[in-house]
Amino acid sequence: MRPAWRRIAILVVAILVVVGACLTGWSGIALAQTGGQRLPARPEPAPPTGVPQVTIPKPDNACMTPPELQAEAIVRAGIVLRAYARECARRGFDGSILQKWMAFDAANAQSLREAVQMRDKAYARNYPDNPYAGQQVVDDALASRGLVTLAPSECVATAAVVDGLKSWDDFLAHARRTELGMVKTAIRTCRSGGPGSGRPRP
Repeated sequence: MRPAWRRIAILVVAILVVVGACLTGWSGIALAQTGGQRLPARPEPAPPTGVPQVTIPKPDNACMTPPELQAEAIVRAGIVLRAYARECARRGFDGSILQKWMAFDAANAQSLREAVQMRDKAYARNYPDNPYAGQQVVDDALASRGLVTLAPSECVATAAVVDGLKSWDDFLAHARRTELGMVKTAIRTCRSGGPGSGRPRP
């Protein structure tokens, strides 16, 4: 009869072999689903609740022009409203909010697209080595909104906001009122040298 330590060693080796085979199988399935190509690693998602983590380093010359800051506020406002509308629908509180927001989104697609494009260019300029910088900022912003503990009263408030969006000017006023101040606090304003000047306003 083998000593106890030898039996334990054999069992550990067997377990490692089985685990290795399973991991190889799952890796093969993932590669098959992506045409045999490995997808680039994505950054870790932001935590669902709590104070948002600082996930992007802030270079000394990172800044946005006033129009870019407004574009950032527009994008954040739209993403936050959509996230609240989806969560209200998912939890069965109010499914009509999402339908109304999607209708507004479609009617103002060009204006929203222009804001997204301006924002993307600003992040590409400030963070040329991090193509996910803009998405990380959005993830952090959503993480701080407490969507995990969403209450029915918040859906009522969201419905009131979406119902009040009768025009693009209404949405722009909402973005300025709710997001622009936080954006200006988090992101420095470029001096008159403009984008790429590397001269943030003190």
